[in-house]
Amino acid sequence: MGELVAGRPALHVDVVVSLPLDLISTMSLLYRAVPGSGLDPWLVATRRSLPPALREDIDLLHGFSGRLLYYLEEPIMRFAPLRPERLDATFAELFDFLVELPPVTYRAMALHALDRVHRDLGTGLVIPASEDESAWRRYLEPGLTTATGEEAYAILREPEALRDRTLRLLRGVWEQCYRDEYVARLPAVREAARRARVSAGRGFGVAFSELTGKRLPSTLAAGLHNVSAVTFCPSYHLGGFISYIIYPPDVIVYFSPALDDAASLVANDQAVERATAPNGESNLAQRAREDILEGLRALADPNRLRILDLLGGDELYAQEIVGRLGIAQSAVSRHLSQLERAGLLTVRPRGGMKYYAIDQSALTRIAGAIEARAGN
Repeated sequence: MGELVAGRPALHVDVVVSLPLDLISTMSLLYRAVPGSGLDPWLVATRRSLPPALREDIDLLHGFSGRLLYYLEEPIMRFAPLRPERLDATFAELFDFLVELPPVTYRAMALHALDRVHRDLGTGLVIPASEDESAWRRYLEPGLTTATGEEAYAILREPEALRDRTLRLLRGVWEQCYRDEYVARLPAVREAARRARVSAGRGFGVAFSELTGKRLPSTLAAGLHNVSAVTFCPSYHLGGFISYIIYPPDVIVYFSPALDDAASLVANDQAVERATAPNGESNLAQRAREDILEGLRALADPNRLRILDLLGGDELYAQEIVGRLGIAQSAVSRHLSQLERAGLLTVRPRGGMKYYAIDQSALTRIAGAIEARAGN
């Protein structure tokens, strides 16, 4: 009759509209919304509109806890947004809760995020028992993306600064760019959730396929053995991407609401492109100028210039670049990430590896802009 095994309860599957959970998705999308990312134009334009201090905050606070961006999940999940009484929580309620948390809690959340990174990577490293800076830098290195080891070490040594920058970022994004957008999109999001509950009633596998239009990623499938509930949450600007949070005992899967009037959305995006900024410069012209600045910032590093030199002949995969540069793999990953974020590199997955190549058109645009300013 076959082997007898201890069974586990079936996953509880639900669909919710949650402002705190939506904020996690939006913050991670804004972090990734750089030229060439393929993300919603609204995200790219919104990231550009953020004051420099907020852009620095988003790159630092997302940039030290791995490619899955674990840190900013921590304060939101600490709020326990899936508790029944908090499903309809407002931003004010979330923020008031976070303000009450002491600085030491923010440091603990950052360390938990880093521990998740090391468990994912299987490094075997644990939080250093002493304040030895070299030990901490070794511990931080695997999780660094757009933050440097010096920045990450400093922010962990100053819990009050970590708390203040986290609160400033969340409030700044909400008040300066996302509050009105969230309110405007809320009816469509609620309608998407209503429809999604039909799929959720058919079980997790069917719901994932129907709501995302994708196959279940192996990393998500592997993470299900530690969870008891899966919650689907609509994220308006997600587009065709897959996004999820594995935070035992819960998994949150984001899906994009169905867009009923694609033609009107395209027309709206075109109108936004043609609009004029307060300084009299068209949004298209302003975007082109900011793309140039982003590219110049990425070029202002000797190791990134060396990477471009290496890629001048042909595309290379990341490990080849590491071997030829002779610097740490994590440092190479950060440099590649910045070049990619500036739109200077193209990335082609193949055989489980990423192959990088120069985007010649992007370099040509930068060169042309410099030449024009030289009066040639």
